[in-house]
Amino acid sequence: MDPKGWGLSTTAIHAGKAHNGTRSVTTPIFQTSVFELMENAEGAEFANAVEPPQFYTRWGNPNFSEVQQVVASLEGAERALVTSSGMSAFATVFDTFLQPGDHVVAPAAVYLGTEQLLRRWEARKGLKITWVQNTLDTGEWDEAVTDRTRLILAETPSNPTLAVTDLAAIAAIGRRKGVRTVADNTFATPIFTKPVELGIDLSVSSATKYLGGHSDLVAGVIAGSEADIAACWATTKLTGPTLDPIAAWLLHRGLKTLYLRVRRASDNAQSLAAWLLWQPQVARVDYPGTKDHPGHEVATRQMNGGYGAMMSFDLRGGLVAGQRFCEALRIITRAVSLGGVESLIQHPASMSHLRTPPEVKARLGITDGLLRFSVGIEDEADLKADLETGFLAADAAR
Repeated sequence: MDPKGWGLSTTAIHAGKAHNGTRSVTTPIFQTSVFELMENAEGAEFANAVEPPQFYTRWGNPNFSEVQQVVASLEGAERALVTSSGMSAFATVFDTFLQPGDHVVAPAAVYLGTEQLLRRWEARKGLKITWVQNTLDTGEWDEAVTDRTRLILAETPSNPTLAVTDLAAIAAIGRRKGVRTVADNTFATPIFTKPVELGIDLSVSSATKYLGGHSDLVAGVIAGSEADIAACWATTKLTGPTLDPIAAWLLHRGLKTLYLRVRRASDNAQSLAAWLLWQPQVARVDYPGTKDHPGHEVATRQMNGGYGAMMSFDLRGGLVAGQRFCEALRIITRAVSLGGVESLIQHPASMSHLRTPPEVKARLGITDGLLRFSVGIEDEADLKADLETGFLAADAAR
């Protein structure tokens, strides 16, 4: 972590420059699989080093080293590691710190990919999982931990229903019981939440989303202590979820505008959430920035200066209304993923969770009319006008 006391934008632009090694203002792309060794002793040194930046790109690369320093600085962590996707980041954490038969505590409403990965461990490696139903209930988290628990996983705000978890409280449970804690920080980003500074051991994000910010790369990041990240790197050295140097360069470019992008998108989301509450077609708005959100108080305490740009809202018209709503939009793009400069929307019941069993959808909070809305940085008036077009289409479907 850079100990310079810089602000977030300055950190995102200037941290990690020691890894450039040239006089270029923008770091070049080191598109190479291997680096020349000046002498045999150097090869021996690198072969025993942790993530040498100029040895072999599966082990490290100057583009990795630079962007990892930026992420670590933004997260307030000792070190960070980039991987080829958010899912590979979580897979690396599980592979590094879990053994067959271990126990994990996780939220019942969690990103589908994360749940599927945990279920895979459950089926193939005998992993025991306790699913926390009310993420705001610290007692439920505490009671779920056993002497076999090795990992507590939190996701806040959660995907897709924006449930909130008190990270400081989870971290305290982990410390008291000697259990490693992990937080998915994809939605909040380090601009609004720094899990490590709240006591969480590892902050993991899909960098595909806000950190990259332009829907042009797939990447993951893990931030935490020197020892934990070195352990994760040792796993990736063997399993090979290596990020391409071009993607690492794009990620760093995206990080330079992270503060500006997420603040603008969050401001849009705050305004739109308040507006959506007044629309007769909307049964419910899930956004931590609204005062009636169950997690508003906790979110206000642990999120710094904003509540993020993700929300979901439930249409009264149900399945058909949700489909017609999305199909009528012209500015807001119907697509999976999130966190780009453009607004994205999806209807889980007819898209990502179409074949999900009803009982699982109920546990995840996915209703027929639920829409997940990633608010972008477009002009707010244009987004409102587009949403009104969607409401007209939804009304026609009823």
